[in-house]
This record gives sequence, structure tokens and C-alpha cells, in this order.
Amino acid sequence: MRNLQEYRRRITSVKDLIQVTKAMKTVSAARLRRTQNKVINFKPYAAKIRDMLAHLASTIPEAHPLLSPTPEEKPLLLVISSDKGLCGSFNYNIVKESEKYIKEREGLRLMVVGRKGEEGLKRIHPIEKTFKNIFFKLNFSHAMEITKILIDGFKKEDWDSVFIIYTQFFSAARHYPTIERFIPIGGVKEGEYEECIYEPSEKEVVDDLIKHYIELEVWRILLESSTAEHAARMIAMDQATRNAQDMVKDLTLEMNKLRQEKITKELLDIVTAIEAMKKTQT
Repeated sequence: MRNLQEYRRRITSVKDLIQVTKAMKTVSAARLRRTQNKVINFKPYAAKIRDMLAHLASTIPEAHPLLSPTPEEKPLLLVISSDKGLCGSFNYNIVKESEKYIKEREGLRLMVVGRKGEEGLKRIHPIEKTFKNIFFKLNFSHAMEITKILIDGFKKEDWDSVFIIYTQFFSAARHYPTIERFIPIGGVKEGEYEECIYEPSEKEVVDDLIKHYIELEVWRILLESSTAEHAARMIAMDQATRNAQDMVKDLTLEMNKLRQEKITKELLDIVTAIEAMKKTQT
């Protein structure tokens, strides 16, 4: 049975934990706003690049390899997770969705972004490459590096298609694992476009534009995943704070009950001693 000192020590420890979870929630909320603003500010530029690519794709007589359908017999799966935990079910959901997809596809090759994804998936499938610690200081160069690997492997026919599983961000309370076919690029030839002149040539421009478009899409996915991670961690730390506060209330109640029992027992001992003294005097 605990004594009062143990209760006080436990309550102090839980209160210290509350300070930590509150601080982590505040940090995650600030990072969430920052990454969310990046996603919002980046979308108009990405939309314009996609329109330019759609126009070029509609004017080129021969389809570009990165725009042409493939049999998808040698797919590559790129999984976007996080490097840190304490973000609720964020990484668990990504790993489970990836496991399901891996079991459904044969001849699959696997790459992972994030330490947690590697830890969850290395036991079920060989991982060719892991990109670790990029979310600590995420910048566009990471998207460029990943894009180069994806395109080079596609050109060398190491894989004929690329699929990406990541957490799509809708709002602070809504973010779900999503799978997208990434390469070859689809849905860019729809619509009518004004006549444009491209220099030096349409083919040379489209090569660079496709590469840049894929870099932008990788960057968007990394930003969305990072934003969803911060949102998940903010919610998890808020819930942890609430649970710790409830624990403090319960421990305080138990401590007060124990103190009352101790006081009552001492009063009974005093009353019993007084009654005994009275009997001896009579």
C-alpha cells in the first residue's frame, strides 16, 4: 500500500510529464501552421506547371516514356513515414497500408522515407533504400534527390511504375493513408489549350518540365506527410496531457482518502486512549 510520500512523488512526476506534453503540443502546432502554409503557397505554382505539361503532352506526336502507360509488372513502392514517434497511429496506419499492398503485388521493390517505416517494414520485405532524418530539416533538395532515383530507375527499366503511399492531409483532424500511382504520369492530356511557342523545342522543354513536375509532386507529398505528422503529434500530445491531468486528479483523490483515513485512525487512537484513561481513573 502506498504512503502519502509516494503519492506526492507520483503526482509531481505526472505534473512534470504534463509540462513536457504541453510543450510538445505547442511545438507541433507551430510546425503544423508553418508546413500547412508552405503547402497552400506552393499549390498555384504546381497547378501552372501541370497545365504547361498538359499542353506540351497534347502537342507531342510521340508519347513521352514517363507519360505512356506501362504493364506495371515491375512496380516500385515508395512509402513515406516519419523519423520520430509520439504521433499516435500515424506510422502504424502507413505500415499497415503498405503491408496490405505488398502482399497483393508480386515482384515489388520497396523504398522507404522515414526511420519508423523502415522499422515496421523491414521484417516483411527487403528494403532497397531508406531516406532517414530528412524531416528534421526538410527542403526541396530532398525531393530532387528522390526524383532522380525514381526517374533513373525507370529509364534503366529497374521498375516500370512507381506507387507512393503517404498520409494525405485534409485538416488537423483529418489525415489518412493514401496510395497514388506516381510514374508514369497520368491524366495530363485532357482539355484544350491555347497555341504556344516553346524554345528551344517542345521535346527538350517537356523533358525538363516532366522532371520538374515530378520533383514538385514529391515535394508536395513530403510536405503533406510532414504536415499530417505534426497534426497527429499535436493531437496525441493533447490527449496525453488530458490523460495525465485525469491521472493527477485520481492520484490526488486517492492521496486525500489515505490522508483522511490516517487522520481518522489517529483520532480514534486518541479517543480510545482518553476513554482508557477515564476508566483507569474511575
